Amino acid sequence: MITSETALLDTNVLVYAADGTSAFHQSSKHLRDRGIQGEVSLCIFPQILSEFFAVITDSRRVDNPRTQEEAATEIEKYLKAEHVLKLYPGPDVMDIMLDLLRSYEIKKQEVFDLQLVATMLSNNIKRIYTFNRGHFDKFVEIETLGP
Repeated sequence: MITSETALLDTNVLVYAADGTSAFHQSSKHLRDRGIQGEVSLCIFPQILSEFFAVITDSRRVDNPRTQEEAATEIEKYLKAEHVLKLYPGPDVMDIMLDLLRSYEIKKQEVFDLQLVATMLSNNIKRIYTFNRGHFDKFVEIETLGP
């Protein structure tokens, strides 16, 4: 039984859930597993899974990089998880991005977090679980949560 409003899992939560050596592994895995079991309502976007792949296969970003096949297997777990919603950018996502760009000061790579927020708003998702709360706290349209 789902006991919460749907929230997006940020890339870092997926990375830490997959990395048993991370100090954030237990809390990330616990949250992910509760979502997979349907205890909390979680969602993912294609952008999150693409970022996840990029991080866990990059030896400059993780101590124990995964092979392409291992990364694909991890991604498949999310895609097959019955209780994890798979959501996609709506047709209005670019208009929402432009509105956000006019409302917030965004620099360089921050545009990717802005794109996540736009996709959230396009899907009426107002919450995100992340360890990078500072990346999202400026957006008053959403709530940032720590796992």
